[in-house]
Amino acid sequence: MYSERICGALLAGVLVMAGCDSAPGTEDVFQQPPVVSNLVVSPDVVAATPGVESQVEVQVTFVANDANNDLEQVFVTVQASESGGAPLGQEILAATSGQQQATVTVTLPAGTAGSFPVVVTASDTRGAIGNKLVGRLDVTGSNAPPQIDAIDMPDAVQRPAPGQPPISIPLVAVVSDPDGLANVARVEVIVNGGVTLLLCDDGDRGTCNAGFGSSGDDTAGDGRFTLTIALAAENAAGPNSFEFKAVDRTGLESATVTRILEVQ
Repeated sequence: MYSERICGALLAGVLVMAGCDSAPGTEDVFQQPPVVSNLVVSPDVVAATPGVESQVEVQVTFVANDANNDLEQVFVTVQASESGGAPLGQEILAATSGQQQATVTVTLPAGTAGSFPVVVTASDTRGAIGNKLVGRLDVTGSNAPPQIDAIDMPDAVQRPAPGQPPISIPLVAVVSDPDGLANVARVEVIVNGGVTLLLCDDGDRGTCNAGFGSSGDDTAGDGRFTLTIALAAENAAGPNSFEFKAVDRTGLESATVTRILEVQ
């Protein structure tokens, strides 16, 4: 009770204190997390073997330091291009101060191409993680673009009668790539020179055209990219153009293939 009165009196006198009922804990302000710097990735450009899984070795050099001399481990990771994907390669080293080098075996799935983050972090004996150092590994493919082998869609379609439900029309682009289907980043169609939509090879899971509905695709990963559109009685009669194009993970584009759908 006496201590409570003392606390109230101090507050009433506008004396600022860090808590009256319990003493604050102490923090060792001299404990610092480790620091990594001077990242070098060599080679920083590698070639994938077209159509098959391959492996390459990459040398990752860096400098690790810790003001408290309690370095424990360094993590060197070549990340996947997609968030949450399994790393393409990783090494965990017992850390020593100064310059270090890790040899990372990088597994490149068939069709891998593009830029992949090379991330280096270090931890100390207290479990503290230091800064994140990020480099880049560029993976090249065959330097040949994907191609559209066929388009499967009707040339003409009859509108439903007034009051009848819309009819579904699947648009299918059969696509291939010298580096394998996994290297196809997207297949798109421009409708009447305006709206761009994606075709999906997703087994109708609706994963590549979020917000547009399911694709109507039959089988995932078979190279038949599908978009299912609806034709209602209110749609205008006349020709509608569809321009199809495939793009790979390095940005190479197929030739554009145009089809006309006559709405009657």
